[in-house]
Amino acid sequence: MAAHLGQNKSTGLGQGEAGSAEEEQLDSNMKQLNLLHVKCRELRTTIQRMLESIPNNASSEEVYEAFVKSVAAANAQIKDFGTLYNSEESKKVLQQAKKSRDANPKGIKPWRAKDHPDWLDLDQ
Repeated sequence: MAAHLGQNKSTGLGQGEAGSAEEEQLDSNMKQLNLLHVKCRELRTTIQRMLESIPNNASSEEVYEAFVKSVAAANAQIKDFGTLYNSEESKKVLQQAKKSRDANPKGIKPWRAKDHPDWLDLDQ
């Protein structure tokens, strides 16, 4: 704890300010992880949405056009997730989570969607 207080003196931050900054950083990290999780979960239904967009009683040209559009949309969604996942911010957040888990591996329980019915709400 003394080292922690000494750290605050060197940065000029009071204990409350450092705690607040750390809390804001954790909140930001959680939002980034939630966004990654939502985007990842959306990928699970990509093929289903591609197939649903193809009309049943249509000409072969219409089916082909609908399929090409759905493939382009799926490709954009996959690229969007890849860009988000490989961003510097995501790498930093995931590295921080790994360090935290390595430092204190006990007591980390698995996340379950049923325990968080509003997990898809990005405005939280």
